[in-house]
Amino acid sequence: MSMANQVQMPVSTRQFTDAEMKRYFATIPRWAIITTIIGALVLLVGLPSQSGFFIVVGIILLLVGIGIIASVTAGSKPTDQEYDAWLNAQSQAVIDQAARKLGLDPSQVTREPLYVHGFVLPGMRDASKYRIDELLSKRGNDGISRFSVNIYTYFFPADHHLAAFVGDVNALNQSAHNEKTQEYFYRDIVGATTDDEQDYITIKKKQYQYRIQRFSLRISSGDSIGVSVGATPIDNRQGIPSFAIPNSGIDQTVAQLRMLLREKKQSNM
Repeated sequence: MSMANQVQMPVSTRQFTDAEMKRYFATIPRWAIITTIIGALVLLVGLPSQSGFFIVVGIILLLVGIGIIASVTAGSKPTDQEYDAWLNAQSQAVIDQAARKLGLDPSQVTREPLYVHGFVLPGMRDASKYRIDELLSKRGNDGISRFSVNIYTYFFPADHHLAAFVGDVNALNQSAHNEKTQEYFYRDIVGATTDDEQDYITIKKKQYQYRIQRFSLRISSGDSIGVSVGATPIDNRQGIPSFAIPNSGIDQTVAQLRMLLREKKQSNM
């Protein structure tokens, strides 16, 4: 069995353009909705009184509001389920790329690859790698958050070292990729941890303080490889959302990595 087949994920053959993905994550501006409502009210006032001024103003406001709403919503876009299937297919492409970039022979890999699926939003520590308009999120009809930039960290256990690959899937700029490869000898790995760190997320141009759940593989040199998998506002009174990836793989990966590190370190004692 090839390494690419060791992580089983559903695959979608349907592809979506950057423009379709932009429509999926787009939100209707509140001012456009307000403008449409005000236009309708002004028109309702003007028609009975046959006031030309109110009728003209109402029609203009209606046209502006409806035009903005139409520009945001018009055109094809994926459903929540189609986006999930597309993302799963892209994540399969990431693990295929990981095996090639690391130059691993399948015979070198002693266990199934491990993974952690994370995200990036404006204001977070990895946000500088992306344009601000590429970092979007959407809460689907099922109440689950989906992200335009998804980060996949894969670990390939070998006999004497752990090969790591970090790659992203950018729904709004699909041709662009950030990648990182690294190999760590087991003796140099301090541990695999989950930590709550404080960071900021920018929502509607305003920064909010969040508690970020973050996975980290820590190295004796002080280096680390990590990804954010959840975010909870520190002040719940602000009415801002929490973010999470339900199947991030963090618990299974941390447990497996800790078991692997114990085995390797004990065998070298």
